Amino acid sequence: MTLSRLDGGRLLLAGLAGSCSLALGATGVGVLPPSGWDLLRGSSLALPLCLVGVLLLCGAWWPLREAAARTVLAAAGLWSLPLLLAPPLASRDVYAYVGQGALVVEGLDPYSVGPGVLGGPLIEGVVDVWLDAPSPYGPLWLALSGIVVRVTGSLVPAVVGMRLLAVAGLLLVAWALPRLARRHGVPAGRALWLGLANPLVLVHLVGGAHNEALMVGLVAAGLAVAVPGAGSRRLAVAALLVTGAVLVKVPALAALAYLPLVVPGWAARARAAAVVGGAAVLAAVVVSVATGLGAGWLTSLDAGRARLSLFSPVTGLGVLLPGGDATLDAVLLAGLLFAVLGGGVLLLRADRLGPLRALGLTLTLMPLLLPVVQPWYVLWGLALLGATCSARAAAALGAGCVVLVLLIAPSGRSVVRPPLYGVPTLLALAAAVLVVRTGRHPELGDDPVAPLPHLRRAP
Repeated sequence: MTLSRLDGGRLLLAGLAGSCSLALGATGVGVLPPSGWDLLRGSSLALPLCLVGVLLLCGAWWPLREAAARTVLAAAGLWSLPLLLAPPLASRDVYAYVGQGALVVEGLDPYSVGPGVLGGPLIEGVVDVWLDAPSPYGPLWLALSGIVVRVTGSLVPAVVGMRLLAVAGLLLVAWALPRLARRHGVPAGRALWLGLANPLVLVHLVGGAHNEALMVGLVAAGLAVAVPGAGSRRLAVAALLVTGAVLVKVPALAALAYLPLVVPGWAARARAAAVVGGAAVLAAVVVSVATGLGAGWLTSLDAGRARLSLFSPVTGLGVLLPGGDATLDAVLLAGLLFAVLGGGVLLLRADRLGPLRALGLTLTLMPLLLPVVQPWYVLWGLALLGATCSARAAAALGAGCVVLVLLIAPSGRSVVRPPLYGVPTLLALAAAVLVVRTGRHPELGDDPVAPLPHLRRAP
């Protein structure tokens, strides 16, 4: 599909109108603090504005899937601007980030106490489950959160500051994805369409200010630095970047296992593993000591976990089966074990699939087996898949993202309610499968997975 300059301009303006409408509507039905950002609070116009905004965003984004990289970059940047100053969207997590950053500023240990010990305006908006819970995030993230709180000093500017951290992560994604895509024979525009301009990214990583943005950006940057056959110096730099991602949020740990695989030959991989492991340990120790936060995050990774997660298919299965809480706990444990096992299988098949694709599958699909699933979790590996998959597969993944965006209201409330646990995620998967099965169009192609250059058979 080739877009004319006029058509591309119209899509950019339509998406901008959608983003502005969403930002304005969020001042009435977004995740508002007790005071501030309440321009349309209580107005009957707020929810329709948000719905129109999301639909315009999705409608303008979809035709860009084969557009040039510069057009997609322009879309991502332009559509993000109104959301930078809007109330938080679809989640209260950013308020917990601010509260935990305030703990760091006050010299308290966020791995021992929750923001509730502080009181005051900086913890307004923190959901109850996080008020007394220790932080599950790494010391790098908490140190950055503390800097944001120290510089801004009040709640609304601090939320905007957290968004700027998310933007920093997305700038890393914008730098890394074209390099990863070219390496795998995929158009850079397609990779950026799925991993950067995606409405799921805009609503949850920009609007929701989730720390996944920085985690994904550091992972993508590390993988972009680790070119095939990279020497020890490049591998060490890549390991430092990926370890930074781990010190933001621990799921990035999977990427460290894949870094040595960019080097061909088992002996060379063993040496690469030693370089990656040494650099990772050194970085983790230095950051833990330099921030003064230590390694307490390793003992609080499960903090704040909800028992029943609406987006978790495993939770849905456990609720359906007889046996009550004991059965639910057993099913959740089984799902976690299957996630670990699935990740191990993909690691073993990395040479056949390609390390980047195998990692993308691990970080995109394995989280769906976790006890807690949030719609933005699929973004952990989606950008990496966008750099390796065909147009048809990218469209399938994009369709799933559209479903997830539409199923979460700006207030964070899901359109699908209990006891339909896992149903929203299953609907997104169904949309993706439908595109794969029926999307035989010239612009999508017939092969659901693009062949990687190093896997193509010689004639």
